[in-house]
Amino acid sequence: MLGYLLPGEQELGITNTVIVAGSKNIVPSVQILAIELHFGVRDAVKKVSGFLRGFPNLETLHVQSVRVSEKSTGKVNLKFWQEGGPIKCVVEGMKKVFFYEFRGSKSEVAFLKFIVERGRVLEQMVVVVAIECFSSGDNVNAKLKPLASAKWKSKTCKLQLFKTTLTAGGGPAYSHPLASDFGCADPFDLEYY
Repeated sequence: MLGYLLPGEQELGITNTVIVAGSKNIVPSVQILAIELHFGVRDAVKKVSGFLRGFPNLETLHVQSVRVSEKSTGKVNLKFWQEGGPIKCVVEGMKKVFFYEFRGSKSEVAFLKFIVERGRVLEQMVVVVAIECFSSGDNVNAKLKPLASAKWKSKTCKLQLFKTTLTAGGGPAYSHPLASDFGCADPFDLEYY
């Protein structure tokens, strides 16, 4: 089973179960989850760990980083993620993480670093770098340096970097109709990776 969470949503409904960030509801059948997240909006980011706790058997996480039009609202650093305590799916079950439209913000890097420093069974991390990181002259390697220097829990995890195929301002390459196609193992796993 899979799930999809939009930015700013307060709850996620799966069949007859509603997952609210921080609630005790658990959906063990969800193995693939896709979320869109405003990493610059602290209130949106702080709900993520609560949602992830509701999916103890999550194996694949797809994260779409959404551009924030307003000013950043508070720090979201590694300490922020650590304060929430361990998340079972991150520590014990997460094998794949796909991060789309990486812009190199400290919040994005902190989230990825949190995952790699705790994911015991992590096999693959795919980071798709946003087009503006290449057009603005930003040094992508410098933005990823904290991730490369992290103490990766899984010594066999492969980090793969890709340049996005989306144009500036383009939306996610996945969609609700695609997510409803149960004919493929992971409807969010894009063809060009």
